[in-house]
Amino acid sequence: MKISSLRLQLLAWVVLPLTALVTVNLWTSQRNALATADLVTDRMLVGSARAIAERVAMAEGVLDATIPPAAIEMFDTGDRDSVYYRVETANGRLLTGYPDLPQASQSGSIEASYRDRRLRLTTLSHAVIGAGTDSPIRVTVGVTLAGHDAMVQRLWFSAFAQQLALVAIAGLFVLLGLRRGLAPLMRLRDTVRSPDRSDLDPVEVPGAQSEIRPLIDALNAYMERVRAQMAAQRRFIANAAHQLRTPLALMSTQASYVLRESAADRREEALVALQAGSGRLACSAARCRPG
Repeated sequence: MKISSLRLQLLAWVVLPLTALVTVNLWTSQRNALATADLVTDRMLVGSARAIAERVAMAEGVLDATIPPAAIEMFDTGDRDSVYYRVETANGRLLTGYPDLPQASQSGSIEASYRDRRLRLTTLSHAVIGAGTDSPIRVTVGVTLAGHDAMVQRLWFSAFAQQLALVAIAGLFVLLGLRRGLAPLMRLRDTVRSPDRSDLDPVEVPGAQSEIRPLIDALNAYMERVRAQMAAQRRFIANAAHQLRTPLALMSTQASYVLRESAADRREEALVALQAGSGRLACSAARCRPG
C-alpha cells in the first residue's frame, strides 16, 4: 500500500525500524528474564539443599536426616509451588524424602518431569563427619515451576511496559518533530495558495530549512521566467499594434476611396493599391511574430 502523505512516510520510516528494534529487545528481555528466573531458582535450590545437608548428622551411630522448615519455606512465594526432596547416602541408601525423585548432575540444575509436573532440581554432595562409607551424602531438592514462570512473566511484562512506553514517547516526539520540521512546507503551501498575493510574486518562507530552500529558489526562478515571457508577449502586442496601425489606416482610406469612386479604371487602380497594402500588412505581421 502506497502512502501519499509525507508526514506518514517519515513517521513510518522512524516508527517501523524502532518497532523492529523493540521486538528484538523484547525477545532479548524474555531470554534475560528466563535466565534471571533460572538463576534465582537455582540459588534457592542450592540454599535449600545446603540447609538440609547441614542438618544431617550422626546420632547414636546412625545417620539422622531432619528436614528444617526453613529449607521448605524459602519457596513459599505465594505461587503454591510444591517442593520435593531426597537425601541418600553415598552408596544410594535413602535416608528421607521421595525415592523416585530424579537426581540432577553435580554440574548444575536440570528440569525434569515428576508426577506429571515440571520440576527444576539440583543435587548437592555434602560430607558428614563420622559417616564412614555413607559419606558424602547427596541431597536433591526439586520445586515446581509456578513461581519460576511467574517471575519470568513479571520481569518480561515489566520490560514490555517499559518498551511500550518508550515507543509511545518516541512516537509522540517524532510527531512533534515532524510537525515542526514540516512547518516551512506548510507555510510555503499557504503562501502559494494565498488569495492576497499576485500569482507571480516571489515566494519567501522565513525559517525554511536548507533542504527546502532549493525548492523555493526553483519556484521563484520559474515564476521569473514566466514573468519574462509575459513581458515579451506584451511587448510583441504593443509593437504589432504600433506597426499595424498605419497600414490599417491606409487600407481603410483606400477602401473608402473605392466605395466613393464611380469610374471603373480608378476603382480598379484603388483596388490594386488596396491589395498591395494588404500584402505589405501580411509581411509586417510575419516580421512581428514572436519566436
